[in-house]
Amino acid sequence: MNKTLKIITLSAMMVLFSACVPVVHPQPQVQPQIGLGVPIIGGQHSTVGVVHQESEYGEKPLHYATSIRKYFTGKITRGNLSTYKFGEPKRALKKKGFAYGGDISWRGWLVETSIATPTRTGRLLTPKPYMVLFSGEQVVEHVLGYSHKLITKVDK
Repeated sequence: MNKTLKIITLSAMMVLFSACVPVVHPQPQVQPQIGLGVPIIGGQHSTVGVVHQESEYGEKPLHYATSIRKYFTGKITRGNLSTYKFGEPKRALKKKGFAYGGDISWRGWLVETSIATPTRTGRLLTPKPYMVLFSGEQVVEHVLGYSHKLITKVDK
C-alpha cells in the first residue's frame, strides 16, 4: 500500500473511534427536607444542581428594551429603524464548554428578542430570533436563535 494511503486510513480510524466514546452524566437525586428550607439536589456536600440564590444572577434588568435597542443599533444594519419584540427576562447561565472543563463562565439574565430589519426600500425582512445576555443593565453578549448548547435557562 502507498504510504500516504496508510496515513489517511490510520487518521480516519482514529477520528472514527474517538467520536464513538459515550458521555455519561449522573442523574442528581432530590433530598426531601422538612420546613421552609431550599432543597439541595445531588447530595449534602455537592454543589452540582444546588438551587442558586438570587444574588448570584445579579439584579433583574428593568430597562432591557432600551439597552437592547442601543446595543443592536451598532451591531446590525439599520438597527435604529428595526422592529423589536421582547420577552420577559429569565435567569440563565452559560458554560465554558467541555473542552474547558464545563465550568460556568457567566451567570445572569437572558432576554429573548426578535428583530425585523427593514430593507433600503422600507420592506421589513423576516424577524431573526436572538438571546441577549445581561449582567445587571449591561448587555454582555447576543446569540442568534432561541437555543444554544452552552446556555441553560434556569427560569422556564
